[in-house]
Amino acid sequence: MERMAHKEEKRPLHARPLGSGRVRRPGLRGVWLLVLIGWLVLGALAAFVVRDDYEEAMASREERLQGAIDSALEGRQAELARIARILARDERVRSILSRARATVELEGGGKGGEESANLRGELADAVTPISIELIEGQDRVLQFHLGPESVSFLRMHEPGYFGDSLAEVRPLLGQVYRRGEGALGFEVGRVFSGFRAVEPIRAPGVGGAVIGTVEVGTGVLPVDVYLQDSLGARAALLLPAGLAETHIWEEMREQRRILPVGGGEYYLDGPRIDHSGLREYLSRVDRPGDARFTADGERWLAVTRPVPVVDEEHAALLVAIESVEDLWAARNARLVQIGLAVVLAILFTTLALWLLSRWQGTRWMVMVDRAEEERDALFQLSPQPVELTDSGGRSLLVNDAYRRVFGESRPDAPDGETDRWQARGIEGLQLESFERAIAEGERWNGALRLSSLLGDSVWYRVQVVPIADAAGRTAWLWWFYQDVDRERRAAAVAQAERDRLDALLSASPAVIYTYLADHPERIEYVSANIREILGYTPDDLIDGPGWWSDTLHPEDRDRALDEADFNRWTGDRKHTRYRLLRPDGSALWVTDTARLLRDGDGRPERVVGALIDSNEAVTLEARLAESERIYRSIVEGVEEAIFLVRVEPDGGFRYLASNTAHARATGLTGDLFVGHTPPQVFGSRVAGRLEAHYRECRDQGRTIRYLETLPLPVGQQSWRTTLTPIRDRQGTVVLLVGMAVVEEES
Repeated sequence: MERMAHKEEKRPLHARPLGSGRVRRPGLRGVWLLVLIGWLVLGALAAFVVRDDYEEAMASREERLQGAIDSALEGRQAELARIARILARDERVRSILSRARATVELEGGGKGGEESANLRGELADAVTPISIELIEGQDRVLQFHLGPESVSFLRMHEPGYFGDSLAEVRPLLGQVYRRGEGALGFEVGRVFSGFRAVEPIRAPGVGGAVIGTVEVGTGVLPVDVYLQDSLGARAALLLPAGLAETHIWEEMREQRRILPVGGGEYYLDGPRIDHSGLREYLSRVDRPGDARFTADGERWLAVTRPVPVVDEEHAALLVAIESVEDLWAARNARLVQIGLAVVLAILFTTLALWLLSRWQGTRWMVMVDRAEEERDALFQLSPQPVELTDSGGRSLLVNDAYRRVFGESRPDAPDGETDRWQARGIEGLQLESFERAIAEGERWNGALRLSSLLGDSVWYRVQVVPIADAAGRTAWLWWFYQDVDRERRAAAVAQAERDRLDALLSASPAVIYTYLADHPERIEYVSANIREILGYTPDDLIDGPGWWSDTLHPEDRDRALDEADFNRWTGDRKHTRYRLLRPDGSALWVTDTARLLRDGDGRPERVVGALIDSNEAVTLEARLAESERIYRSIVEGVEEAIFLVRVEPDGGFRYLASNTAHARATGLTGDLFVGHTPPQVFGSRVAGRLEAHYRECRDQGRTIRYLETLPLPVGQQSWRTTLTPIRDRQGTVVLLVGMAVVEEES
């Protein structure tokens, strides 16, 4: 009967009630609800990410559109200034205007006679090629004035209209006559407003007086065309209502359809509005600014740029409109994808849990035994050896950690009230306290020396927890074992790890140091390799408060002390270079890299840094600087004109640099040459020939030579040019080096 009782108690634990018996807890349905919430949260987070990506894309698109406006304005104004300078320096133009100045009666607005008309025709013939180029380039104004009264002499866009004085209505003309140099700006005229470049025309000969001006101007149409061609965007110009009504004649406003928009604070001056997005924006431009709106079922982005008006307090506005329907559609597509992914994930999760419940033969709400809960928690998760016995000490269940240390179970003790516990190492006073605690249903703690599978005898801290049955009697015992010797072994391992770390740091080329943030004058730790690098021992630093500040080189001391203040560090990091004095008085350049560590509340706690010997790096940098100086002196000292062309990623070309000989021989100083493209410097026709040579050199990847004739500020010249390609590490031609020599006339 006793054997049968023992056998009965050996049945699986989950078949026996522990404590108060069965309890209910959420089963697969609870898991399903948690997973459902998890998928919904992930979907919401993904939607937030999509929203942030959309906002970043909109900001990038807005920045790109603003950059395109600036590029268009700067490019057109630079082109206007270049053309005006070329015309102002043309000897034929200067000669004709010099003769015209003597034939035209300026007082009273006189228009001159037949000789003046002949000179006007001669001037028109002389500038007709440039005038045609301006028309093709969509500029609208090319005219010449006689000074200092700014009397109109020739308007190429309206040759029959001349003789009127513009001194009072054209501030740019007045600036040119007062200063004797060119001017560039935006003006609101009697007929139309636009960007104008005005250059003084001087009488023939060196140092001639200013006899007139040449003016090249354009409206907003070229900017609109540029934005259409490059981005598919549109542009319009808004004039403050006060400026438009004061300056532009009423009949010209009616004739050119310069009409108020929005609340009447602005007048529209520009191309006819045939664009739905632009029309919608202008209908509500009460307070101009960056805007996003919908028109004709499409999303649009509007960007405005203030355009200062010469000698006026208020600025005009340049408005650019671009469709962002592609970004909106991409955003919605991603949201739909996220929604579908979440729905599918929920469906698949539901199906998987349903199949699992069918396989287990359970319902969505299942009965879970408390013993099963305790077994999962204690046996599967505990890293300590854990054992479950009956009240007589017979082993029922053990966890994996127990098996690794003691085996499957401890042997059953011989029958008897005492031997069963003595077999587990409980004797003497411990046995009395153990039996008393178990009888009263209380926990028992003790220290036992037990043998493991390895055969060694190890001290364990043991805790025994009794579990009562339904009648309240102690029926089972939980045994928890903690290896006390392991703590000592862990301490020995930690010390060995510290020794290995010290050895590793000593072999490093960097001196590692730490100090507490509230005691920066005292080094907390320093690696032993400081003896080899700086000649000091770690004890010199740790036992010597203020060692670092006393060892700084006098010339670097103040700067290094300022940089040591971690309150000034960016991102709690420091990277600097200075000199330290060795014990023998010699100086060593070191690179000091440090990081500030903070505690959980964000307060400064400790600084960890590294000192690296940088003597060789300093010497190398000095040599590189000297090499750069020698190279620059050679390039600037040669008589040949040298220039550098960068190959743009889009296949275009841009002038990157030129030497003094090039600027002197061509008259193209840095502001006229460096950073500009060939069309900006030489015009579209000449640039076409130049870019053909550049493409040939880039595509063939070899040096080429050619003869070219260029219109330059110093006059038209013929050049014999040698062009050499420069490749990057991948073999792609990224730069073209040009050397040019003036071709002497035979």
